[in-house]
Amino acid sequence: MTIFDPELGRAIPLPPAVEATREGEGAFAPASSRRRRSILRMVAADVIALVVAGFAGLLLLSALSSNPQSGVGHLGPSFAFNVAIVPVFLAVFSLYGLYRGTTRRISPALFSDLKDIVHALMISGFLYAIVGYVADRAFGFDELSVGKITAMCLVAALTVPAARAAGRQIAARSADATVPIIVVGTGIMAKTIATHLRAHANVRFVGYVDDHPLDGDHVLGSLDDLPDLCRHYRVARVVVCFSRTHPERTIEMLKSLAGQVAVSIVPRYYELITIRSHVEDLSGLPMVDIAPASLSAGARFAKRSFDVVVASAALLVTSPLFAVCAVVVKLTSPGPVFFRQERTGLGARPFWMLKFRTMFDGAESARDALTHLNEVDGPLFKVRTDPRVTSIGRFLRRTSLDELPQLINVWRGDMSLVGPRPFIVSESAAIEGWARKRFEARPGMTGLWQVSGRNELSYLELCRLDYLYVASWSFWWDLRILWQTPATVIHGRGAS
Repeated sequence: MTIFDPELGRAIPLPPAVEATREGEGAFAPASSRRRRSILRMVAADVIALVVAGFAGLLLLSALSSNPQSGVGHLGPSFAFNVAIVPVFLAVFSLYGLYRGTTRRISPALFSDLKDIVHALMISGFLYAIVGYVADRAFGFDELSVGKITAMCLVAALTVPAARAAGRQIAARSADATVPIIVVGTGIMAKTIATHLRAHANVRFVGYVDDHPLDGDHVLGSLDDLPDLCRHYRVARVVVCFSRTHPERTIEMLKSLAGQVAVSIVPRYYELITIRSHVEDLSGLPMVDIAPASLSAGARFAKRSFDVVVASAALLVTSPLFAVCAVVVKLTSPGPVFFRQERTGLGARPFWMLKFRTMFDGAESARDALTHLNEVDGPLFKVRTDPRVTSIGRFLRRTSLDELPQLINVWRGDMSLVGPRPFIVSESAAIEGWARKRFEARPGMTGLWQVSGRNELSYLELCRLDYLYVASWSFWWDLRILWQTPATVIHGRGAS
């Protein structure tokens, strides 16, 4: 048997070792061992974090207490009990799916687990209090108290996420850091999924599998070849998009991979599904609920209040950096410090957006001469190597420091911390139909478009993400986008 190698651009014989394991039980051992190593790393991180929390919590309580019996010299028995109770915490973490989820996501995100971590620590602390009560009644062990248990859980709420983040950073340097993924299908949706997969540092897009491929670019073979391809490339996950293959044939093939290779399915009408949608059961038939729009009066008030508080604090904290950037811009090129541009905001009303000037003064008048260099589709205009950008401007753009003045726009109410991309007026005029729902929310300094790829996205994909954000807004979603933004900025993903 032969398979297509995307790196060589031609068919190659299937390696004998792979051919020999086509019917063997251990054929998918690499993917299984990757999952085991991932879980073991997470368990080890949690053990270290809980032990540290068990000691640091007692130290914190000792520092705050005026009781001489709470000194450092009396912490030994309580600390030993804290260490002994760690398996209970791990068991609760497991019940909350905090280990299963590490292998079920394409791109593990710590923020997604924070709520479950806090809940699991609350339940673990409650169980710990019961154990402490029983130990006191049955054995006279009175070293534990509600205060000590609470202190351990509060510190663990910081150490557990920190240890997990450190564990993932260490794992990122290992040989199996990237997850090989094959996409089933070759249509528009499959191409979009491949674009998103390539944007993830921890993912390696292998290629497409399809019985009726639309083109030959990176097509590895047909659906019959999928098991062998998974073995050859040590694939950890298969993403199923839309194809012309009969659904029954696709289902049978995926059933043969179940439990050996992770499978993700892109649902029909994915444009309507968001993270707030959920699956419900109807007599064994799964149904997806479409989350309704949530920008009610109360939601708008909460979002605006959060914007004012955070923008005010951010302006205060970043004021020294703000001043440095302003001085550097002024000294390195003639012209004003700020660049003011008319953008379209809430209700399709125009406003003046502020940025640090990154181009030479009067660069807007030279835009028409650069139209042939435009690298994005739709009404947008973007050139990665724009000749109008100054040397210091390139640095400010790459680090997104040029957008700091937008905190003033947020404080004034022109913009929000999180929201749709702020289009210029001429670009906004070309937006029609369902995409105009974006004007029901204030444009954001960051948003789904930024953490999902920014300029790497097509115009249609950008409009879809903005529509989904406005149609299914939630405060938790805003927090997750804000959490993801620093990593996006540091990696320079999609920036220009």
